Order: sequence, then structure tokens, then C-alpha cells
Amino acid sequence: MRKEKIFIFICLVLLSACSPSALDGIVIEKATDGYKLSIDGRETYIKGVGGTYRLDIAAQSGANAFRTWGGNVEEIKKNLALASEHNMYVMQGIGMTKDSIRYYDDEYKNKMREEVRLLAETFKNDTSLLAWGIGNEIELGNANIAAAWNFVEELAQLIKSIDKRHLVSTVISYNPSALDSVAKYAPSLDYVGINVYGPMGEVQAVVDRSDYKGAFMITEWGPTGWWETASTEWKAPIEQTSEEKRQVYEERYTQYISANPRCLGSFVFLWGQKEERTPTWFSMFVEDTVDMLPLKGEKTPMVEAMQRVWTGKELDETAPIVQGMTINGKSAIDNIRIKAGALFKAEVFATDKENDSLTYVWEVLKEATVLGFGGSYEPRPERMGDVAVSDKNVYETAIKVPGEYRLYVYVLDNTGFVSTANVPFQIID
Repeated sequence: MRKEKIFIFICLVLLSACSPSALDGIVIEKATDGYKLSIDGRETYIKGVGGTYRLDIAAQSGANAFRTWGGNVEEIKKNLALASEHNMYVMQGIGMTKDSIRYYDDEYKNKMREEVRLLAETFKNDTSLLAWGIGNEIELGNANIAAAWNFVEELAQLIKSIDKRHLVSTVISYNPSALDSVAKYAPSLDYVGINVYGPMGEVQAVVDRSDYKGAFMITEWGPTGWWETASTEWKAPIEQTSEEKRQVYEERYTQYISANPRCLGSFVFLWGQKEERTPTWFSMFVEDTVDMLPLKGEKTPMVEAMQRVWTGKELDETAPIVQGMTINGKSAIDNIRIKAGALFKAEVFATDKENDSLTYVWEVLKEATVLGFGGSYEPRPERMGDVAVSDKNVYETAIKVPGEYRLYVYVLDNTGFVSTANVPFQIID
């Protein structure tokens, strides 16, 4: 009898060892006043970045995930290898069209079905994958329609029929009607990603009022967008200084993201550099390959901000603080106009907590005219004159050709941080 009990016990042990654990996988559970995310039984709050640039710095700063916007099998393998290397998770995007006509096109839909099936089958057991993101802001085109959202639901069900481990989501812009559409047409989604900038403080109320009752993440956020800020009389948007952005990042994270019980985390934008109206607007790092521009991809104060809020600790080294910038004593909001060929003087006001020596890099670019849509590619505007490098916080130059321009300053502390400001201006006859 004793031998039989021992045999049964051994069989049960072996059976449990060969069976999937109840703790395996990624789940969203209802909490007292919201939702919580668990990965293999560990409650996890997503501290994510948008993009794959300098994931070593992201991990050192306290991030545990990154988001992508698409990719084929080989590209996703590389992303997942990066995630494993840095002990992070991936919210992997699946690109979808914003053109409503395509959602009535069987050829397009069959292609998407094949792509999604392949991705789900290939990566269904990968432990570095957090979630699939079906589409990014598809409603920004003209695809906030039942046919599009029904297809998102179909793809979500397809993934879930194959991949039992990972979450499935879609990403929308800050758009209450799109949120209602998701609730009506795509109930199989595990959560919704919301991309939002200036109106971050309104998100909780908007989500709570909507028909959508599930969990969400803030999948793209950062400074106040160029479409949300004040502009000059000639419609040049006025960008915040990097110090103003740092304050905004910390405030939006602590007051609105981490404080919301329905929010499972976020992906800050952009953990890297991109041209969108300016080279610095959404960039948390500066450029590093521009001819004659002595920048090496330094960190901006927004990286400092995220390390502070992710870790809850103060940094030993911080970025310079740019308090403002003027041209001929005027700020950007003053609609600065300068006569062609006239000498003008710019001044930036900067300090450094650690009293590091500061280097000032000055550059004039034409105002951007080749503009993208929804974050699509924009070329870097043409430079006027030479880049100037100095240990002085003032800069003088003259421009003879009438037009719209923007003066940039990069304030380097030579420890790996850089702070930025820019001012749009006109040259007139």
C-alpha cells in the first residue's frame, strides 16, 4: 500500500512538471478599483519606451518594456533578442492600413490573415513578448468604421486561437469615438493602447465616460504636440524647451499615468531621435550622424525625467537647465522679424546643478515645409550658414535671404546630457 502511494505521488509530481503551470502566461485581472497585469504570476507594471534605440540606457533607467510599430518575422526575432538581452518585454506592433477602402478588399484582408497567422504561430511561446498591437491609430485616416474594427476583432480572435500566452490589443489616438468603436466591435481585445500628448489630464474622465470598460495603456506620450502649442503669426509652432518638457514628462507620468488604476503602464515617446517639425520636438536623444554637427546622441532632460519617475530615486548627474532663449531680447511668442542682412543676437539662459562646464552648439535651419502625416517621415530642413560651437551663451549672425527660419541651441554638459531650445523667426525685406 505504501509503495502504491509513493508511486502515485511520483506520477503526480511528474505530471505537474510536464504540464503548463497555472502561473504561465500573461493575464489582466480585475483589481479593487481597476486592473493589474501579471506575467508568469508576477504582478508587473509596464514602464516602457517607444522604439529600440539605446535599450541599455532604458534598462539602466528602470524601463522594463519597449514598443514597436511593425516588422516581419526576422525583424521581430531581432527585437525579441534585444528584449531578452536587456531583460525587457516587447509590445509588438502589426501594421494596418488607415485607408477604409482596404477593409472591403479581400486581397488585402487575406494577406493580413496570412501575416498574422504566421506571426502568432512563430512567436506563440516567446517569453520576451508581452502583447500584439493590431494597428496604430487606424482611425486617423478614414477607417473609424465598423468594417475596420470588425477586421481587428477577427485578427484578435485568430491570434488568440493560436497564441494562448500573449495579450492582444489595438492602439488608437486620443479619440473617444474610436474607444467606443473598439468596445462595440472588438470585444476580444485584452486592452486598448491610447496615444495622447497635451490632453493627458483628460484621459481618465474620457475613458470612464466611454463604452469601453476594460484596461488600457498609454502607448505613446510625451511633450505637448506641435498641433497643440501656440504658433507664430506665420504658423510656426512654438516648441517647449527641454526643461519645460522634463517637467511635463514627470507631471504627466505621476499625476495621470501611474495614478490611474485602469492603466497598466505606458510607453514614452520617442526613445530615440526623429524629425517631426523639428529635430528635437519628440526626441529624447539628439542626433548623432549629422554632418558638421558635433552631437553624439546625448540624453535630453526627458531621459532624466523618466529615470526619476521609474526608479523613484534622484540622479547623481542631471542635465543642464535651460530657462529660456531670446533673439534680440524677444521670445518665440513675440513673432520675431529681422531685416535681411541685419545682425541679430541670440541668448540662452542655462545653469547646471553639478556646475559642469557647458558647451553651446548653435544652428540655423529653414522652417520645415515637407511635412508628414501621423508621424510619417520628414526630411531634415536645410541648414543656413555654419554650425557654431562656443563656451558662451550668446550667438550673433546675419541672414540675407528672406524666409522662415528657426535657431536651435544645444547645451552640452559633457557628461552625456544635452538640453535644447529653439526659436522660430522671419527674415524680411
